[in-house]
Amino acid sequence: MVKESIRGLLRKRGLALIPSANLYEWQLRPGTGLVHNASAQLPDGAREYLRSDHPRLLELERRYSSCDPAVTTPYVWREGFVRDEDIAFFRGDNAYVWQVRGDNMNRMGYIAAFYYLQSIDRLHLLDRLTEDNAFGNFTFEIGNRPVSRDLLDSLHELYFLDRHLDLARRTGFNMLDIGAGYGRLAHRATQSFPGIANYLCTDAIARSTFISEYYLRYRQSDRAKVIPLDEIEPALAAAKVDLAVNIHSFSECSTEAIRWWIALLARHGVRHLMIAPNSSDCGGARLQTNDLRNFQPTVEKCGYRLIARDPKYGDPAIQEFAIGPTYYFLFELS
Repeated sequence: MVKESIRGLLRKRGLALIPSANLYEWQLRPGTGLVHNASAQLPDGAREYLRSDHPRLLELERRYSSCDPAVTTPYVWREGFVRDEDIAFFRGDNAYVWQVRGDNMNRMGYIAAFYYLQSIDRLHLLDRLTEDNAFGNFTFEIGNRPVSRDLLDSLHELYFLDRHLDLARRTGFNMLDIGAGYGRLAHRATQSFPGIANYLCTDAIARSTFISEYYLRYRQSDRAKVIPLDEIEPALAAAKVDLAVNIHSFSECSTEAIRWWIALLARHGVRHLMIAPNSSDCGGARLQTNDLRNFQPTVEKCGYRLIARDPKYGDPAIQEFAIGPTYYFLFELS
């Protein structure tokens, strides 16, 4: 009787009592509170370089303080959002990539994402790209290989672009990554598509610029270049950029910052723009910020029209249960 009363109270709150014997191991021990993969090793010299008082980072912070506050005033990425320990272990579970927290961020979600990607991997990118736990990255052993969210998300994003823009067959193609984080997509894109001539990474957060400079050197991504924010105008004037991408960062920006970036792209004639929003309350089906402000009108007012909108996973069941479900949007400059 007492047990049934408790069950009834829990049901009213959307909760339930379930015997532990009926749960999987990943449900019994959810990966909350983790910061980075404790077994990960840092390369020689990384800890000495990747620190909050490094002269290069201090220089970038000084330079960024003089940039337009419309783009540098933080909305989500305030002081402390990237912790000091995240500078060295930037591939851990932190502001850059949620790996073991949030909806579907468990072994089953990773398995669903991996085998779905394998089913659409017509370019055999999974056979060509490898993964490791460097810089605190969390990996899962799936299909007899280490798999991470970095790898899976990057390939899903690249397949969306190839599907609509035929990237695998294009040459002399220039890309710009706005809010590039630590440079994961730049590394994967230049590995996957030899026709990319230049992949430019930029960010309004000085710590991200500092980290991505280091990471892309470490990965020897020669065609990927990091452009500090105060150099972005001359860089776009010097190199005709064909495509800009923004993966999950506009959702964490103010409307003023988003307008600043879109106007910059339109001014330099960047023809295509891909945006992946955070899931928020709509599963990423709308372009909105974390506090539910719709920013698609801001994009369209700058002259971009929507030409494609695809779910990350083409199978609705996988979209529901795999890691990081969202939608990908592609715009074209009118």
